[in-house]
Amino acid sequence: MQNLLIKIRKFLFRDVKNESESKELAVLIRIMCILTAFYFLINSIYFAVNAIYFFAILSIPIISLYAGAFIETYENRTKIALNIFTYTTIASSIIFTVFTGWDKNYQWLLCIVCLVIFFSVDENSKYKSNHMEIVLISLVAVSIVSHLIGPQKKGTNLSNIFFSLVTAIYYGLAVAINSYYFSKKFNASEIKLHNYNQKLQQMASLDALTQLANRRSMNEYLSQVAFEKEKKGDVFCIAIADLDFFKKINDQYGHDAGDYILMETAKIFEQTMEGRGKVARWGGEEFLFCFSDLNLEQSVNILDEMRRVIETRKFLYKENEIRITITIGVEEYYHISGIEGTISSADKKLYEGKHSGRNRVVS
Repeated sequence: MQNLLIKIRKFLFRDVKNESESKELAVLIRIMCILTAFYFLINSIYFAVNAIYFFAILSIPIISLYAGAFIETYENRTKIALNIFTYTTIASSIIFTVFTGWDKNYQWLLCIVCLVIFFSVDENSKYKSNHMEIVLISLVAVSIVSHLIGPQKKGTNLSNIFFSLVTAIYYGLAVAINSYYFSKKFNASEIKLHNYNQKLQQMASLDALTQLANRRSMNEYLSQVAFEKEKKGDVFCIAIADLDFFKKINDQYGHDAGDYILMETAKIFEQTMEGRGKVARWGGEEFLFCFSDLNLEQSVNILDEMRRVIETRKFLYKENEIRITITIGVEEYYHISGIEGTISSADKKLYEGKHSGRNRVVS
């Protein structure tokens, strides 16, 4: 049974071959054709039981037209299928409402037509508005005519109750299915837009080469950390690192080698900062670190360990073994100095380290 249901689902949800057609619309038409054809099948049985043979027989070609529309969706003719479904539903709604009465609720089939037409993104606004006019005119016309003719009520109370139940189930399912597909399309668009915005936001906040945070996003992060720490009275540290003699690497091995070194050291920086704060490319070969939960001594120990890792690392680029060292200046944040003052202080310590021999952490 489960395998059969899986096969039926795959059959119903089979994609259209024509790339210019919408799979979602084709699937919606298929489901609506099945549902509406089944609705008219139950109706034909109801009319036959109550000896209303004309409408029992009339239901047969209507069911056949829905079957035809269903088949058309598998022949890359979704627009034809939509037209068959639309005009069959409009015609049957008018005929059945006029001759069986307003209380049988066939008139509301016109609303189902509107939902299906407006679901289609392939049709232009003029097509949709023209069909909306047809639906509204038809609805007004059948409302007047059906009440003027006033057909006699036939059928037992039990059969009428059954008919009302079938009608309620049909309209409930039809509206629910259309609403689901509208929601699905809307959600898919929203998710696509959300992912695109996230991608744009990520691109705007990352350094293109190293994929570390850029200066702008780091400034936002520092402001947030400073705000939170000042409220609690906690400390955090800011450090600036600079790759020693980086210009010589570019001059000797080329700018591609320089980019390679920046990317590789960025990986080491990111691993070092994992769970400890954030690192950003501050500009050129300078990087800024924020240890959000560590004091000065703890930050210096971690940075010195990172410095030793880089010092002993052999960076291989096109069979060239490149060695590099870094110099780092560290400062603990003070609310009186603020973020800019703390960065400036760390920067001064960085240059102290540069002037006193490089390859060191100065605090």
